Amino acid sequence: MQSAFDRYWDTAQWVTKWTNAMLGAPPEHVINILGAAGQLQPVADRFANGFNDPADFENFFYDPAKAAAYLESVAPGA
Repeated sequence: MQSAFDRYWDTAQWVTKWTNAMLGAPPEHVINILGAAGQLQPVADRFANGFNDPADFENFFYDPAKAAAYLESVAPGA
């Protein structure tokens, strides 16, 4: 049973973290990501693709420093 759950959790942990993050009021860095998604197609695409692969949110969505670095990397002129 533990082995079966461990295999399941390899995927489900990301869905669970994403769902829990979306249940509360969004922090400022998330609002910044959503605002940028309205202006920058790469941000919109990455956010939308996160619904298919929520593990990617770990790389840019949850942590304010990672969010800032990501937005800086896709900003016009970057």
